[in-house]
Amino acid sequence: MTQKTIYLASDHRGVGLKATLVAWLEGQPYTVKDLGPMDETRVNAGEYAVRLAGAMRDEADAVGVLICGTGQAMAMTSNRFTHVRAALCMNGFMARLARQHNNANILALGAELVGEGLAIDCLQVFLTTEALSGIYVDRCQMLTDLGGL
Repeated sequence: MTQKTIYLASDHRGVGLKATLVAWLEGQPYTVKDLGPMDETRVNAGEYAVRLAGAMRDEADAVGVLICGTGQAMAMTSNRFTHVRAALCMNGFMARLARQHNNANILALGAELVGEGLAIDCLQVFLTTEALSGIYVDRCQMLTDLGGL
């Protein structure tokens, strides 16, 4: 059985929280791919969102985590891609609904808005919640049909 791949990327403001999530994920049954950056040197958040979306393009069941100061830049940039449904989440409830109702495949987090414990909770809920069927499948298809990169 192959393990689900979890891709992570951040900007310079999210490096610390990303390191915490990578360390937590390494104790879980996932393949973890940290796409950078590896230090707090200033970078463009959008470039790392594009990098992660590109890495996920050919893996239908891959999941991503994007982190910047607020999570907004990462979510906005990655959602330009047809295969991406990124959700900015501030708590486990938002993460659960993002997965159930929208089949989100990228969790966007704001490093300056959520602490380490809350971020781990969001990620754990995100990874263990299944998407619902019925009208929610139609919603996801509509998003895909809108197009993008």
